[in-house]
Parts: sequence; structure tokens; C-alpha cells
Amino acid sequence: MKNELDSLNKHKVWEIVDRPAKTKLVKSKWLYSCDDGETKYKARLVAAGFNQIKNKDYLESYSPVVNIESFRLLIALASKLNLMVRFFDVKTAYLYGDIEETVYMLPPLGFERLVGGEKVCKLKRSIYGLPQSGRNWYMKIKSELEKFGLTQLAFDSCVFIKSDGQNMLLLCMYEDDLAIFCDNDEMCQDIVNNIKSVFEVHENKTSKFLGMEIVKHKNGISLSQSEYIESLLVKYNLNECKSVKTPIVKGEDKSYPPTNELIDITMYQELIGELLYLANRTRPDVSFVTCYLSQFNHKPEKRHYILVKSFKVFDGYKR
Repeated sequence: MKNELDSLNKHKVWEIVDRPAKTKLVKSKWLYSCDDGETKYKARLVAAGFNQIKNKDYLESYSPVVNIESFRLLIALASKLNLMVRFFDVKTAYLYGDIEETVYMLPPLGFERLVGGEKVCKLKRSIYGLPQSGRNWYMKIKSELEKFGLTQLAFDSCVFIKSDGQNMLLLCMYEDDLAIFCDNDEMCQDIVNNIKSVFEVHENKTSKFLGMEIVKHKNGISLSQSEYIESLLVKYNLNECKSVKTPIVKGEDKSYPPTNELIDITMYQELIGELLYLANRTRPDVSFVTCYLSQFNHKPEKRHYILVKSFKVFDGYKR
């Protein structure tokens, strides 16, 4: 909690003022999370922004993120042109965003004495939990990137380019995660230094972005989601799947005659949705059969679940 408070004070997120009369106040609370592999919880102070009303308490909340198609295209370019690829994340990114609206926030429970009994926090910066915070962060980093000489591409609001005629740099972002592709060490490091001069960033030594593992080989770059597949195996009890050469064999659905033995519809729909997510990113080979099995979302039977368990994606590939 102390680290979070230090970060809030560093960014001058608020100022302590007298509680205004007849003014809507936003509540706040602490959230605690523990990342995989971590041994201690992280604390984050968030605002209860769900009580805010659009066009009354704020105007815009939309914040774009890079399209998966754009990211795959950038990976293809990096493979074809042998570009270096570096990944970064911005620490407490939302706190950099300027806030346009006047927002008064109550201190979290137990912290009233620190600010005073009749005092509240008048926000000067965005804070996690407000609907407009994501957009404010996007507008902030977009403005800074343009100052560094990068130009936003028309086809994707989260892809930027810089070129001097000989060297080229491409940058894409998904909220507080950044990926940089460049063919020149000096140009790349110059942009990284510029970003670090404004934001506190951490370079990720493990090449992961958008939930995908990116590995650069001698002859190209591969994308995979082995950790995601492992999580599906555990979540849906699919560890005993048998390997098959194709995701589904012609006529295989007819080998399991209708029995009207229904399964949990919510579980089945959720599984199909997660398989579609996988197919759209790194496993196009299961797209057809996943779309086929999605026809039974309204009334799934046990035989359809058996077909899902025969997916090759669940055996061998995960290892």
C-alpha cells in the first residue's frame, strides 16, 4: 500500500480540499492482487467510477487498442525484414493521464484521518476505476509519441511509425503494453530513451504480448499460446485428450449418434468462445471445426464435448 501511495503522490494525482457542498463524490477502495509466481499481494487504490454517468460526469471513455491483425502484420514484417523486437510496459500508466472533469473522491476506508475529517481528494490526474481514465492515458501517450516524431497510421490508431528514409521504426500499444519493431539500434534506443524521459517503463525480457509467446528463430518468428492452452486443459478437465492428426475427421460427428444427453450450456459456450479466441490468434487450424461446433451452442450434447476433447490443439502442441 505504501508503494501505491508513493506512486500517487509522485504523480500528484490529487490535492486535499474542503468537502464541497451538494457535490457528487466518488468513493474509493483498495484492490489486492497476486500475479502468478509472486509471493506477496500488490495493492492498488481505485475509484468507484461505476456510479459516474456519461455526458453528465464525463464525456468520452472510448480508448482504442491495437488490432490483433495489425500486431500479426508487424510480426510478419519483423520476420521478413529481420527487425529487432522489444517489449515494454508502463508502470501505473493511467496516473499519467490528465483529467478534464472536476472529480472529488472520498479517501478509502481507514484513511480519513490522513486527509482530515471533512476533507476530500480533488483529482488532478486520472486514476484507475474512472471510465475516462483509459482514454486519458491513450491521449497522453499519443501526444508524447507524436512529439518524438512518430506518426499515427490511418488503419490502426494504436500503431505509429517513424522513418528517416533509411531506417524505420514501428510501435504498437495495447493499453500500457508497448511493442517496438526497428531495423536500427540507434533509432530504437533513441525512442526508448524519449519514452523513459516521460514515463516509468520496464522492458520485458520474456517476449510476451497480448497473451502470446513470441520466439525469434533463425528463420523467422513464431507465435504460440502454450500457457493459455495449459489453462484450458485444467479449467475444462481436458488433460486426457488423445492426439489426432486433424482437428476433426470427416463424418466423425456421425460416429456419436444423438442421445439428447445435454451438458452445461454455459460451460460449452464459454469453451467454444475461448477456442475461437485461440483460433483467431495463433491456431487458425482449428477455426473451421470450432465454427462448426459453435452451431450447437444453443443445445450442446455430450457428443459435441467429446469432439472438442479430440482436438489436436489439446495434445502434443502444449508441450
